[in-house]
Amino acid sequence: MEKERNLNKSIESNSTNNVAFKSFEELQYKGENGVAPFACTTLIVKDKNNNVYHGRGMELTFGEGLSSLTYYPKGYVFQHLAPDQSKGLQYTAKYAVMAVTTPISAFDPKCAMEGFNDAGLAFSLNMMPAPPLKDLTPDQYPNSVPFASFGEYILAVFATVEELKAGITQGVNFWSESLQMLGGLKTPFHFAVYDKTGGSVVIEVKNGALIVYDNPTGVMTNGPEFPWHIENLNNYSHMTNIETVVGQVGDVKLRQPDSGIATSVLPSSATSVGRFVKAVYYSAFANRVDNPDVQLAELGHVMNNFDRPKNITKELAAPAKEDGTPAKYMTEFTLWVVLTDLSRGEMHVRLYDSLNYQKFTFEQFKSNTDEVSILLK
Repeated sequence: MEKERNLNKSIESNSTNNVAFKSFEELQYKGENGVAPFACTTLIVKDKNNNVYHGRGMELTFGEGLSSLTYYPKGYVFQHLAPDQSKGLQYTAKYAVMAVTTPISAFDPKCAMEGFNDAGLAFSLNMMPAPPLKDLTPDQYPNSVPFASFGEYILAVFATVEELKAGITQGVNFWSESLQMLGGLKTPFHFAVYDKTGGSVVIEVKNGALIVYDNPTGVMTNGPEFPWHIENLNNYSHMTNIETVVGQVGDVKLRQPDSGIATSVLPSSATSVGRFVKAVYYSAFANRVDNPDVQLAELGHVMNNFDRPKNITKELAAPAKEDGTPAKYMTEFTLWVVLTDLSRGEMHVRLYDSLNYQKFTFEQFKSNTDEVSILLK
């Protein structure tokens, strides 16, 4: 009887105090309007010796001629700015850093979008609209770093994913700035981080603070939040790369006239949701070889599945006007693709207008004692 009374009391309490009611509008996606899309796919594959290779594509509706390959030597001193433009955190790079940088931040003209260090830690900055980080107090300004500079910070001070997980909240305060290039959004990013042992995490902003998720898939795209993508994977428990060439429906026997039916279970769209599922499939079943050069080529073939040509999809940017001005559209395309060998310290970059990759290595910059920045074109 006592259990029954407690249960009834619990039900009564939930019915009166602990039930939240949400309208349909509250459930709908609250993405920003009028902002140029900014889509990315990042993943890792391994060779037969478990060496890690990182692939990433950057999709934008603009940006040609804005990206640079930037190198920072070990010992380079970074000086960031606080929200009031006073001096924020200053720190010295423990590792040499190589990154693809773009001037999306007023506080960091060489914002790292993609990069790795000579210890074998790599990251990708991908767009995911989310509420900004909690505002800092003035006493936190001396240790502050703009969130758009998160990537270069972790590459300068950490060697592994485990080090990052243990130290990401120590001695640094990240803050969200308004990015004019992205329509005033406040650093709408999340980050994928990898190391050469295969460690993988995703860092997102939730309730104004950073949250770090272990990432056994090694894959990240864009929104929704990372846990949503993992939950959605449960809808693809039937994924396999084993072809079903022969089948039977009722009394009718069926046979495939060609190969490739296994990929019919994959989403056909280039949305972040579709790309996440496809990236999990391609990275999981990528061919594994002994030769690192061949494995990079295998990774290149995988990343070709996420290459987006111009004009294949278009989004309305401005409607037609009564004065006869036609509607304007923007088209998202793959600005560049990066293939990174975390063990050998190689980064290969292919631009939209190029058939071939440009190769950059830590070895070629070892004599440089200051920052080097090369416009990618």
